[in-house]
Amino acid sequence: MNPSIGAQCIDRTIAVLEHFKVPGLEFERRSTSLIIKPKAESSFLISIYDEGHEAMITAERWHTHYEDPDQIAFCALWLLTPFYRVVHELKGGNLVATWLESYESEGWVAFEAVHFLNPEHAKDWELAPNESCVWRHYQQHVAEPPEPIQDIHPGIILDQKGLPPETKIGVSIQEGQRLRGREIEPG
Repeated sequence: MNPSIGAQCIDRTIAVLEHFKVPGLEFERRSTSLIIKPKAESSFLISIYDEGHEAMITAERWHTHYEDPDQIAFCALWLLTPFYRVVHELKGGNLVATWLESYESEGWVAFEAVHFLNPEHAKDWELAPNESCVWRHYQQHVAEPPEPIQDIHPGIILDQKGLPPETKIGVSIQEGQRLRGREIEPG
């Protein structure tokens, strides 16, 4: 019997991370899941779940589903680099959306949102007087990109360390004036 697509996604992820020799990772493999545990300080877990016909990848309350083992494997790899980050959007202290951002030539690009409010109900996404909007960024530097980032994104602007400008490994907070999550396509 052939392994499920979800199982193939888990196997491929392990193979890709081992191929790129990502240091300091521990894999916790269970019958239908994989937990990737970076040992570096200020890092976060990445989990992959075998759902049979697809796999779900999660990190810091963000998640999406893939059927292609390469997509999920390289998503996991990129999440280990400082060129991807998970963003939480909070409205009045409550989580209303989460998404990924990738650092590219034009700066941080948001994609694959998970909405905790109905994106079709615009009123839910308006800030009340004195209500705050906060973005919490989760960023780690456990791995390097599969190719030099300048080859992938010509013209990309990096700091002296070769990282996105103002990189803050771990968790950082940014205040905003309006919610953005509603505008980002779901994953």
